[in-house]
Amino acid sequence: MQNPESRRGLQFTCGAILVLLLCGFSYVYFDRLAINYFLAADPHAVNIFRYVTELGDALYPLLAGGLLYLFCRLRQRRILSGETALILERWKQRGLFLFLAVASSGLLVDLLKFLFGRARPTKLLTENLYGFSLFEFSSKMHSFPSGHSNTAVATALVLWYLWPKSWPIGLLLAGGVVLSRV
Repeated sequence: MQNPESRRGLQFTCGAILVLLLCGFSYVYFDRLAINYFLAADPHAVNIFRYVTELGDALYPLLAGGLLYLFCRLRQRRILSGETALILERWKQRGLFLFLAVASSGLLVDLLKFLFGRARPTKLLTENLYGFSLFEFSSKMHSFPSGHSNTAVATALVLWYLWPKSWPIGLLLAGGVVLSRV
């Protein structure tokens, strides 16, 4: 009989292998179809998704987290004790958590973009740059993984962690941005 830890490890390994197989299958069979479909999409829908994708811009959560942290830190200098000081400390930590979650995951995504070298969809068709080109410095080859999707998911996870009942808002935000990036 397996112990629970080894069972979880096996489940994680099987899940990771399944995700990699699905990604490979998608890459081989659906990529070009999806690219052609979305490049011929209705311009009005494309404009709507351009607005939705802006919700995944890292500037907003980084600025919100950083300003919240700085504001609380400055206010704490005047308020040394009491319940207000505890509330300020809590909000200061939340601001820092949001900032670090988005910044650190963004740095990881930037590293992965460099490693994978996935061409942007318009370059795929116009310059036939289909596939991956490892270790690419050109921003034209930095479409995967999506930084906007990463930011939206990181922000949603922070919201969910801090306020568990906010998961529908986070799911809507992250799902909308991820869909808009396709």
